[in-house]
Amino acid sequence: MKFILIIFSLLLSSQFTQAQTQKYYKHLIFRETPYSKTKGRIPLNQEEVKNENYFNLSYDSSNRLIQIEYLYQNKLIELNRSGVLDGKRALSSKTQIQYYNNKEIRSFFDTNNKPTTNGMGVFKEVYFYNNKGKRTSVKFYDKDDNPINNSWGIFEYEWDFVGKNDVLEKRKNIKGDYVPMRPYYKFYNVLYKFDDNEILISMNNVDEELNLINDETGIAVDKATFDENNNLINFRFFNKENKPAIGSFFGTAGGFATYDDKGNCLKYATIGLDGNFMVDKRNSTAYSKYKFDRFGNLIFRANYDINNKVLKRKEVANVQYIYDESNPTLLLKTELYHTTPTKVIQDTILKKLNAKIPREKLIEDFDQLLETLKRHPSQFEFIDKASYDKLVKIQRNKLKDSMSVKEFYQIASPIVASLGCLHTRVVDTRFFRVPYKYWLPLIIWFEEGKMYAINNCVENIEMTVGSEILEINGISSSEIYKTLKSTISADAFNQSFYKGDLNVNFMYYYHSYFGFEKQYEIKFKPYKSNKEIVTTFLIDEPAPNYKTKLVNKPRLSLVLNKEKETAIIKIKNFNFIRGNQNIDYFKKEIDTYIQKIKEGEIRKVVFDLRGNRGGNPQCTEYILSYIIDKEINFYENNELNKRRNRSIVVKPNTNAISDKAIYVITDGRCASATTQMLALIKHNQLAIVIGEETGGTYSTHPGRGTTALKNTKLAMQIGTERESVAVPELPLARGIIPNKIIEPKLPNIIENNDSIMNYIFKK
Repeated sequence: MKFILIIFSLLLSSQFTQAQTQKYYKHLIFRETPYSKTKGRIPLNQEEVKNENYFNLSYDSSNRLIQIEYLYQNKLIELNRSGVLDGKRALSSKTQIQYYNNKEIRSFFDTNNKPTTNGMGVFKEVYFYNNKGKRTSVKFYDKDDNPINNSWGIFEYEWDFVGKNDVLEKRKNIKGDYVPMRPYYKFYNVLYKFDDNEILISMNNVDEELNLINDETGIAVDKATFDENNNLINFRFFNKENKPAIGSFFGTAGGFATYDDKGNCLKYATIGLDGNFMVDKRNSTAYSKYKFDRFGNLIFRANYDINNKVLKRKEVANVQYIYDESNPTLLLKTELYHTTPTKVIQDTILKKLNAKIPREKLIEDFDQLLETLKRHPSQFEFIDKASYDKLVKIQRNKLKDSMSVKEFYQIASPIVASLGCLHTRVVDTRFFRVPYKYWLPLIIWFEEGKMYAINNCVENIEMTVGSEILEINGISSSEIYKTLKSTISADAFNQSFYKGDLNVNFMYYYHSYFGFEKQYEIKFKPYKSNKEIVTTFLIDEPAPNYKTKLVNKPRLSLVLNKEKETAIIKIKNFNFIRGNQNIDYFKKEIDTYIQKIKEGEIRKVVFDLRGNRGGNPQCTEYILSYIIDKEINFYENNELNKRRNRSIVVKPNTNAISDKAIYVITDGRCASATTQMLALIKHNQLAIVIGEETGGTYSTHPGRGTTALKNTKLAMQIGTERESVAVPELPLARGIIPNKIIEPKLPNIIENNDSIMNYIFKK
């Protein structure tokens, strides 16, 4: 038998194919079963791999994976340098894959390119495929081609297919006995469920009729969640009744992991039924933290208890790995630290943010603020002088012997907001320079006075999307909403604008008023649950990239839905004034979009202006020129507009799309130049305005920057002379009312169901 296998191996070596395609990845997708294919996560380009550890996946001309290497500058390196929760368990520094008829053979090599065993103690893996190209089993062998159990006591995995994406797995040892998936994980018949992208959804312990059964710890299901980068971010246990349960070899209700933007696992934790830390019964650890250098080498690990205190294991508090700076492939030493520093390191950023300013300087800024507000041409249009003077007196009396900028902002912002002018505002610009890790990790949606989380970046995985936030640091959500509204400058105190702007800029308003903390305590109710949970979030444990999703949306984009014969032009704002993305850039992009629309079979054109607070009126004039078929009046014909050289009329563009069905989508954040354009659109019946009442109106006081407050450095903007567009006079206290009002609700947000676009598609 041995001789036959040697000949078989020689035949296979002759079958090895030169790689046709190579793909580079920072990590591999986590694999719970060898049935899962080896796939990469966090793709890298050729420039990035020059100075980083990476996985090189090679494919043949049939797109079959033929080699997996872990490299630094084309040199094989040890797998233990890569991130935690990588799909590397059954690999080695180099894994070679060969195909022969219905078999796949994996061989393993060390950093010197010498044959070795993989991470499971196996010298060779032989996969078997059916006629449909699906794996049906795998067997393991030692260097002499003798059957061998892997480190979990398994010789053979067998797979049967149940439905489209489900696979039933059984395992045998070399004696032919059926064994559990791991010696310490007592699932026997395991039904794996995958999504259409072959990503694991759940592992299910079942009987012969595929009914869920509890294992000896009381769980039947292990559900996994992956993020958009295919990082495994959490797992949860359920019993056969599909209720959350504590069990498995962890003795917990599940766990979670957080990652940096390179897919390195920064933290791996186990949790209880409330989503908070729970000690893993194997090692008495609540969570572990990891650090990596710029190459991707693991350089630090430590364990912690449920109170975020370092936990010693075998008298070791943490481990640090030291690499040669000139040769990052060379591990110089491993240092074991038996004690942790007792010295408290003061956070210099928080210290600076909370620095105190003497009262006399605060009074100076307070008086400067009042003098600036006097320049407003209609200071008492929405508040009478007596009420204003009373507010000023109340706020002045709040000035203390010394205060931080945050505390002064709490006093100053309600005075500025009391003018009811969108363009008259005070801004704490420090917020935009504070590192993301200090920001509250919540993206908020306000509805009917309640606050909901529409992300789950807080580490407590019970805070699902749609969870209701009840309190933050002991302050109720209703009080937070009421307080922040008092600081927001809105035309005529437009309620629609408050909600719309807070749904986008909650973090700015929150931190400007309430400041930054070392940790945040959040009370919440999971979506569709009445259970109240309190969790804490430390500033050194941010879930990365949640802010990127907010701020890195393109300012201008076109989506062509040919099936619906609809073009969607999304415009985040009209701030195309200077720099590379100036008014000429805007016009050129719009020209390109319109040309594509005219060339395609498009019946409907949608201008999605949700969240657009305004900007350069030249942008709005240009949009109008494309949707009119005759000249229309733009600004009112008065001396102010003549002095400012404003356009009194707008003429049709020669390439206009006025023959299309035009829709414009609005929400409460639409204001300033955006709502002036919307007033013209509605008055001249140029399009169907659909969505929510806008936050601005047909008339506004354009703003201009003015001198920042001398001591607190708070930025100031003041409204100038009122300007209006050429429509019949409308109420200044109301926004533009859509032709069709559709207000998105929380379920729409959670399910990513755009109710407005769905309505337009059906028209």
